[in-house]
Amino acid sequence: MLTIKNIKKAYQVGEEEVFALKGINLSFRQKEFVSILGQSGSGKTTLLNIIGGLDKYTSGDLIVDGVSTKNYKDKDWDAYRNHRIGFVFQSYNLIPHLTVLNNVELALTLSGVNAKERKEKATKVLTRVGLIDHLNKKPNQLSGGQMQRVAIARALVNEPNIILADEPTGALDSETSVEIMELLKEISHDKLIIMVTHNPNLAKQYSSRTVQLLDGQVVSDTNPYNEESQVAKQDSKNKTSMTFFTALKLSLKNLMTKKVRTIITAFAGSIGIIGVALVLSLQYGFNQYLDKMETDTFSGMPIIVNQVGYDLEKVTTQQKEVENGIGVNEKLSYYINQITPDYINYLETKAKQHTSNIGYVYGFDNRASYKNENGTFNWLSNSSLPSGRSEQFIGEPIASSKFLEEQFLIEGKNIDDNAFEAIVIANRYNRVDEEILKFLGLSTTEVITYDKIIGKTFKLYDNDLYLTKKDGKYSQDLGKIFLNQDKAINVTIVGVAKPRTQFLTLPTQIMYTKKVQEELISRNSISEIVVEQKEVINNATSITNITNLLTGNPFTLENILKVQDVLASIGVSVKLDKTLLKTTEIVPKQINIYPSNFDGKNDLKNVLNAYNEGKEEADKIIFVDQAGFAIGMIKNVMNSISAVLIAFSAISLIVSSVMIGIITYTSVLERTKEIGVLRSIGARKKDISRVFNAESIIIGFLAGTLGVIITYAINPLVSLALESATETSGIANLYYLYAIGLIGVSMLLTFIAGLIPSRIAAKKDPVVALRTE
Repeated sequence: MLTIKNIKKAYQVGEEEVFALKGINLSFRQKEFVSILGQSGSGKTTLLNIIGGLDKYTSGDLIVDGVSTKNYKDKDWDAYRNHRIGFVFQSYNLIPHLTVLNNVELALTLSGVNAKERKEKATKVLTRVGLIDHLNKKPNQLSGGQMQRVAIARALVNEPNIILADEPTGALDSETSVEIMELLKEISHDKLIIMVTHNPNLAKQYSSRTVQLLDGQVVSDTNPYNEESQVAKQDSKNKTSMTFFTALKLSLKNLMTKKVRTIITAFAGSIGIIGVALVLSLQYGFNQYLDKMETDTFSGMPIIVNQVGYDLEKVTTQQKEVENGIGVNEKLSYYINQITPDYINYLETKAKQHTSNIGYVYGFDNRASYKNENGTFNWLSNSSLPSGRSEQFIGEPIASSKFLEEQFLIEGKNIDDNAFEAIVIANRYNRVDEEILKFLGLSTTEVITYDKIIGKTFKLYDNDLYLTKKDGKYSQDLGKIFLNQDKAINVTIVGVAKPRTQFLTLPTQIMYTKKVQEELISRNSISEIVVEQKEVINNATSITNITNLLTGNPFTLENILKVQDVLASIGVSVKLDKTLLKTTEIVPKQINIYPSNFDGKNDLKNVLNAYNEGKEEADKIIFVDQAGFAIGMIKNVMNSISAVLIAFSAISLIVSSVMIGIITYTSVLERTKEIGVLRSIGARKKDISRVFNAESIIIGFLAGTLGVIITYAINPLVSLALESATETSGIANLYYLYAIGLIGVSMLLTFIAGLIPSRIAAKKDPVVALRTE
């Protein structure tokens, strides 16, 4: 069954080889009780470890059932220990955090036995050694004799052929020693038992054979067995394997015995996760906030087509870093859109279905008057505003009452699109600019009730009603205005409107209906100044020959960008034709296109882009999506800030991972004997690695989960702190996929941090590990 042929074992001590075994030759029967006696240092424990596959011989051969072990690999020795050998140690070597039943089941687990069969076999063998009433106790709840019985049961449970007992009674009293020896003697009727002992009396009383060692050699053998073994070709025993679930279970039970340390470690590891999670919460919350803002503001920040504008794409392009050299930071260039009646027709026929409103801004310098109860007049126009102000308080029309009703809360009544009516636009705080209140003859020092605004009527003047030509230029004539009061356009304020959302960006102003705008266009188009200005433009040979009839001075190339605005204020539309200006049918200087809904904005953009297909560069119409551009810029800034904050938080993650690696290494040191026990019952090196990798992963999972839970608990406080600034609740919001991802990252980092300690554990010599206290 078991044959030892000329086994030698040498240890390297400095430059010298010291032989613990010097050519041992022994053969053992399948069923006998062999005691190996000898003084300390005689080599008996070394011989036992070699027979058990825990230590490797230097030369010679160990033959098991006719199979030579010379070419055994690690996996073969693991299978050999699991299937053929059962160890009984002097100090029991039970795993303290496992129950009696779990300790005994462990060898079966490595053999791949299913849970039901494991329990049945373990219970049966524990019954045999008299421990049926102690299945669920931990080792520290047993006496020394009971723990040794558990060790014997663990050795027997996998039905090995050989039981190796190293001083099995060395830590027991005499009475208990007798019980254990009787049990071993009974077992020897079915198996080979090889026992190392210092006690010759026990050996003589219970053994069927005694082998005496001295200085690494056999000096006596009371019942030698000399049958020659026939060397077989291979061993048919199955290989061992510990599942990752088993490794998890072992590690979890170990961590449960150190609850306080595990919780502290998990909390320390969670700090980095909390930092990253908070940043991600704010990033996700702000992105949602910005998405909502973009959705809510698509009505207040329309897609805009300007006659003259700047290429905003260069703003973002020039913010990208140039690699491997120096790039050009170009000046922000402007473009000129040739808005034509054809383009307006295209919008009305092709784009209309994707919009809720299309507003046309002609840029008139609206002259308005309001007659106070005492007969005095208040005047308002852009040109009469205090220095430095450019607001247009008598605004271009709201294109439809439907749009107004959808986007504003209205006090009073909505406008009638076909009437000469107006509505006052307040901001989201229900405030109106003081210039408007002054114009309407209202106090600017107290809160104004709606009824004091609603119902007021003011007058709008076309060019011929307020401009008089003198000395080659047209200027405002107040006397002419007074004389033409009855010819002015009477406009009645019917309501006050406040934006429904905080993101609507229309300025406070008095906005009149499209009917009023059409009347102004009709009148101004045939006014004296417009007719004469068109004639001057069309007869000019260059831009510098064009006289500005509002100033009497020629236009210059330096202010050419302002020419269209100046001409638009009186109702003249022009287009640039090389170095000349040509008048056109009156067209808006700005078009505000409001998408019908946020999701349809891209469809609208596609329609607008389709207009440019096949056209020359000069004929293309460039539009600006203010909301999309602004939100995109903010998101880019937010993402950049988040990246920096996450990078800082990642440092704490790395520190936490290193700390967990150190704690895992500490666990390796604490569980060194457990490593030896596992190896003695057949656990592979990779199984040992799995145990500690599993422990790292569990700690990572706990740290990640704790970090996520704490983040969810903190988020309401963070949101509360930011609520006043954002006027939005729940801004700090950790997306559930981010939470899952962070737990995964935590597990991955701790797994990586635990790789080195787990490799150290796997490489530990099982003989040395078993001697560790």
